[in-house]
Amino acid sequence: MMIGARAFIVAVYSLIGVAFVSVTATLAWEFQNAAWFTIATFYSHLFVFFPIFGIVALFAFYWPSVVFVHMYWYHIPGGRWRFSIGLVALALLSYGVAQLLVTGAQRSLFEIPPTALLSDVGEPANCDGSAAPCARLPLLAGLKNVRRMSQRRVGLNDLVRNCAPDPLIEVLEDKLARRYCFVTTAALSTPILTSDSDCCRAQRSFMSMSEIRANPARSMTSYVHQVTLPLMVFFLLTLLVIGIMLALRRRRLEQHYREHMGAIEKGVLIGAVAMLFFPVMNHAFLQSAAMLDVAGGANSYRSPAPFFSFIFGGWALTLLFFFYRRRDKEVEFLGRIGGVIASAIAILKYDSIISYFVRYAGSGASPRDVGVLVAIGIVLLVALRIKSDTEFVGAKMFGSVAAAKLAADAVAASSLAAAGAGSDLDTSPLPAFNDDSIK
Repeated sequence: MMIGARAFIVAVYSLIGVAFVSVTATLAWEFQNAAWFTIATFYSHLFVFFPIFGIVALFAFYWPSVVFVHMYWYHIPGGRWRFSIGLVALALLSYGVAQLLVTGAQRSLFEIPPTALLSDVGEPANCDGSAAPCARLPLLAGLKNVRRMSQRRVGLNDLVRNCAPDPLIEVLEDKLARRYCFVTTAALSTPILTSDSDCCRAQRSFMSMSEIRANPARSMTSYVHQVTLPLMVFFLLTLLVIGIMLALRRRRLEQHYREHMGAIEKGVLIGAVAMLFFPVMNHAFLQSAAMLDVAGGANSYRSPAPFFSFIFGGWALTLLFFFYRRRDKEVEFLGRIGGVIASAIAILKYDSIISYFVRYAGSGASPRDVGVLVAIGIVLLVALRIKSDTEFVGAKMFGSVAAAKLAADAVAASSLAAAGAGSDLDTSPLPAFNDDSIK
């Protein structure tokens, strides 16, 4: 029955699940009058991914984790010592990584108290950037500009500023295209355009207001995030270790837990599908953040963020590739070929994929788009509960993955239909609109 292992995993995963929900709930409560939804979608890799797909991954990895603990406790030589030492090492590593991620001089906007955000009037005071560029807009105004422009176009990558030009190459300012600057100008239908040097100067001034010396007080969300971040890092590292170790010890699993192999494989595959959203939403955040910050050099998260995306993206695809049942040869072959094709498309269309995630699962996401993401999570949970024979788990999981993919496509399809967009990557601005919904 593995009662001890099940009780241990329920306790640990329940604590992690509470951490996932508590950060977003605190943000919604504390910033309810300070654009909480705009902040949540801007940092969607934190406030949207974990309460939806993080919880799906916890449910999906429940049985694999139970079997992992039980196997090390009873079937691996010296397993109890190895498991205990590994658990402590993983906890210490999680705490250390979390501390590194929160020690930068520059803080995230949700770490600034809402009263400070609402009282910020920009430079010069009360400049709205509609008649002429400001030295810098208020912090919330710049953030809302990113949201508005993300909703008007698919992708912001072509608006990134080059604030660190190559010293070996001459830069001719008068020859460079002038572009929209999110931190100096109002998001009008035909906004004033500025040069890279002017916008980079404004970005430095804009982000300096998020530094500790400018706003020493911290928000309640910041404190909750600081407390729960080690649990989030522990969650990511735990799934990484469990997935790899189960793949390496597959023969021992089949020897001792053959009756549970169907549940294990299904959980690993659904968990991997859920975790595939993390690297893409992470990069969507980085693209949006580049509109406000010159490079994120003072922020301790943005520099290692691409590495996190690479690790977990590769981990998820590897599990999807490895955990097809060997006895289901036809489905295994089709699944692996499909994985190779999907990987090739992801590489070739990487920028387009990130751009769509910025629009529909990042800074441009509407409540309906987030609702569709919730629906995708529910589809994955329902697929997890479907009773399946061990022999056919590969085939049914192939259908579940396809269903999740179709649901993901529905985000883009439904929003494009509502916006009346036509082409795949229409970066032309839509008519201006009154965005009173951004509270």
